[in-house]
Amino acid sequence: MSEVTTTEDGSASDYEHLRRKRKETEGTAELAEVVDVWIGEHEVVCRFGFDWTSERVCRRYDLDSDRDVARLESLCETNGFDFEQAAHLEGTLVELAYTGDEWVPTAEAAYTDGEGGAVETFRAESRLLVRELATAPAVLRRGIERVRGLTMTQTIIGVVLVKKVAIVALLAYLLL
Repeated sequence: MSEVTTTEDGSASDYEHLRRKRKETEGTAELAEVVDVWIGEHEVVCRFGFDWTSERVCRRYDLDSDRDVARLESLCETNGFDFEQAAHLEGTLVELAYTGDEWVPTAEAAYTDGEGGAVETFRAESRLLVRELATAPAVLRRGIERVRGLTMTQTIIGVVLVKKVAIVALLAYLLL
């Protein structure tokens, strides 16, 4: 049997350590305050603080990565800010979820591997695809702009036509 001795200084840190370990179970969601936001040339750094620990969670967003920009954008939108107003996140409360490895804002769930629902993930991935295609050559950009300008009726007709062409192509492939 081992004996545990604590000093007055050590008891607070031991208590905090055990409490943090209890909170760090996969799927736990906790409110955290955005302690500070640093905006640099190529990245944005947000530090989050919980009321039950003195340690800070640091999240870095690379401004050259479409996925990181989308993550930061969803974090800002969740708190009622535009992407350009990321500095105003300081002092707001954000819900963070523990994924088993790290604390991640729940607003980013769709952009995190293995997290978020199928619909959220599909929407997030399609938004990222559109952003990537928008930086493609002019022919693709014009095509994307036309697709974005379609009405709902035109979109439905287009989907039906694409499905019919796919079925005819599949039948032709199977018969020939």
